[in-house]
Amino acid sequence: MQKSEHATPITVGIMGGSASGKTTFASALAEQLSEFSPVVLNQDSYFRDWSEYSEAERERVITANHPDAVLWDALITDIKKLRERNVIETPTPGTRGAQRGDEKASVQPSEVVIVEGHLIFWSEDLRDLMDIKLFLDVDAHERVLRRMLRDVAQRGGDLEWAINWYRRDVLPNFPIYTEPCKQYADLIIPFQDENPVALHTLVAGIRDQIKENRSS
Repeated sequence: MQKSEHATPITVGIMGGSASGKTTFASALAEQLSEFSPVVLNQDSYFRDWSEYSEAERERVITANHPDAVLWDALITDIKKLRERNVIETPTPGTRGAQRGDEKASVQPSEVVIVEGHLIFWSEDLRDLMDIKLFLDVDAHERVLRRMLRDVAQRGGDLEWAINWYRRDVLPNFPIYTEPCKQYADLIIPFQDENPVALHTLVAGIRDQIKENRSS
């Protein structure tokens, strides 16, 4: 019988528009599967630092909603390592986290790897590493309201800045790089409110797959 530690981990991708609840859903999924100590990777941790640009140029080109924002090679390499049961180190050089001087940490492999972000299905190489691809579907007006509450009320940001950034970066990029990726999802999950039925169904399916991996 194959030992469980030799089975390829189940990799779950969670995508959706800005403020669709990806982090919330990923956390809930990880909590329900806590016996497997799931690894959760946030695409935002692989945002590039744009350090190759001058400060003036950076203000002109910086984005968080275009694929250019992500260090794809680093993200894909780390997921491959986790799927091969290897340890990864964070933060990745060249990312905003590394630029900020975030504390270095080792991420141990697990039977479940959860990747969440609003651009992750854009990369075919990354999609090919995912066993389950989920897209959280939330009304655009609701997502805007959630985003403003998050950026201003919860994080203490400036409302005018948050609105200007949404107009400049989110609105033009969402219909080109995020929304069309819904076609790659295995499951589209309505997440206007909490969706315990979808969560419990997914958890049961993942547990069954792990059981099958252990016995195959």
